[in-house]
Amino acid sequence: MLTGRSLLVHCSANQALRCAPIARRAHAGLVISPYRHNESGLLATAAFLLRQRGFDAPLLLDAARYAGANRLPASAPFNPRWLRRQRELGLPVLTDSGYVDSGDEAGLISILHRTMAVPGAIAVLPLHPAWLRDRLHLTALTGHVRDAGVPVALVLEARHDPFGLPGCVPGLLEVLGCGVPTLLLRSDLSSLGALCHGAVAAAVGTVGALRHLAPREAVGGHPPPGPRPPSTIFKPTMSYRRISAIQRGKRGHPDPRLWACDCPVCEGRDLDWMAGLDEREREVPAFEHAAAVLYTLREELLGDEVPLHRAARSWAARCADAAYRERELHWPITPMLRHWRETAPAPAALPLAS
Repeated sequence: MLTGRSLLVHCSANQALRCAPIARRAHAGLVISPYRHNESGLLATAAFLLRQRGFDAPLLLDAARYAGANRLPASAPFNPRWLRRQRELGLPVLTDSGYVDSGDEAGLISILHRTMAVPGAIAVLPLHPAWLRDRLHLTALTGHVRDAGVPVALVLEARHDPFGLPGCVPGLLEVLGCGVPTLLLRSDLSSLGALCHGAVAAAVGTVGALRHLAPREAVGGHPPPGPRPPSTIFKPTMSYRRISAIQRGKRGHPDPRLWACDCPVCEGRDLDWMAGLDEREREVPAFEHAAAVLYTLREELLGDEVPLHRAARSWAARCADAAYRERELHWPITPMLRHWRETAPAPAALPLAS
C-alpha cells in the first residue's frame, strides 16, 4: 500500500484516531508506536479500529522494542505472533527489531538475515549514529543492506536531531543509494530531504520523542520529565521552534508577511496566536499546523511527477534559504539545514569560449 514518496505521521497509539484525518490524503499515512514500553498489543487494536472506521491510507505498526531504558539488543529474536498479527490485519510487516549498537555488526546481520526469511517483511534498523557517521560502519551497513536485498526502515539514535550531527546526511544518502526500498522513521523535516533523495516513505513524529530515538542514558535512571512545551514548524526557517520563541521573534521582526500563516489551522492568523492558549492546549494545534506545513512543502518539492534530481536540488536550495532567514532573525542556524544544504550538486561547468 505504500506509494513512492509517502510522508507519514508517526504517532503513539493514543494519538492514532486523532491523527487519522491528517494522514488521510494522497502520499500520506500513519506509523503507530506504543505510548509506553511493552504496549505493542495496543497497536493492533488501534489499527483494527482505524480500519473499522474507514481509514484506508497506508498504516504501519512499529513495536519500538529498540526504545526506552529496557530496550532489546539487535540479537533479540522476532516475535512470530507480532509478525503474524500485522499480516492478518493486511498491513506491511515491520520487524520488531532490537537496537543495533555501534560495532554490533553481528546484530545488524542477524536482523537482515532473519528478515529475509519473512516473506515481504521490512527490516527495522534502529541504529547508533556511528553506522552513518563512521566510514567503516557505513561501508559495512551498505554492504549488508545490499546483500540482504530486503526493504529497510531506518531509526536513528540521537539526543536531539540526528541529522544535526556531521556525517548523518551523507551517510543516509549512501544507504538510499543501495538499491533497496528504504523508509525513514521517527524523523522531522529531514523526512522531506530523504524523500527528495529516493526514500520510499518517511515519517514525522507528532512529538519530540517520536522525531528521533533517545539514547538509553537519556531515558533511564531518572524520573520522567514533565511534558515539554510544544514546538511547531516555522516555515520560513524550516525548523521546529517553541511557540514562545516564535512570539519573541515576531516582536523583534514584526513583518506581517513573515508571520502570517494561511494553513487550515491558522486561517491567516500570525503564527504566534497559539501563545494565547494555555500551554496544555497548544500541542494539538502545534502539530496540526506542522503537518499542514510539511504536506505543503512535500507538494511544492515533489508533486506527482517531479524527478528526484530536481527535487534534491530544490530541497538543498530551500535549506540554504531557510538558513539565511535564521541569520536574518538572529536565530542559531539549525545544523540540519547546513548539512542538507551541502548536498546540493555543484553547478555544471560552462564551456570555455572558443
